Amino acid sequence: MEHYRLEFSEDQQWLRLDNYSHPANTNGFITVMEKCTDRECHIFEAFLTRSDGILLGDSKIKYRNVDVLEAVQELETFLKTLSEYNLSISSK
Repeated sequence: MEHYRLEFSEDQQWLRLDNYSHPANTNGFITVMEKCTDRECHIFEAFLTRSDGILLGDSKIKYRNVDVLEAVQELETFLKTLSEYNLSISSK
């Protein structure tokens, strides 16, 4: 299982998986997770954008760095709670 650094750019509204070929926290990106698989990235993106259909004015929700970092903490808590109930997220 290959690991990447999950990063986010507030200006570009873009999550990217970096293969450690770029220095962390550069070019407008912040590190969201230091070690992340493709699957974990997809789970996080789904969790982060779960309310993305809500419109504010004429544009979709814009995520701030702080929103993304808070979402990581919320997801970790959610996954821990699932584990306590012997539940997990699986792929089809």
